[in-house]
Amino acid sequence: MPVQVIYITALLLFLAIFPLPSEFFSLLRIVAAGTFAWGAYRNFSKKMLLLPLVYTLFAILFNPIMEINLAKEMWIPIDLVAAVILLATKNHIAE
Repeated sequence: MPVQVIYITALLLFLAIFPLPSEFFSLLRIVAAGTFAWGAYRNFSKKMLLLPLVYTLFAILFNPIMEINLAKEMWIPIDLVAAVILLATKNHIAE
């Protein structure tokens, strides 16, 4: 995955702390779930243990098919942590 996709996903996660239309959050779920699913896949093949589990957890949280509905107050820290983790571990995902 190109590093630009990781940066765009992190930017979208940071923007999610603001009150935006629901269409934005639908797009965010698709992009974030895809990015984290790719990160999990890429790191499972590297025989890593903790990082793919973290990516899998976030892929499940942002799953656009079976949405997990939480209050906005709970999503804000999740979005921030997810963005920071993406930026901190971008070298493990990027090609």
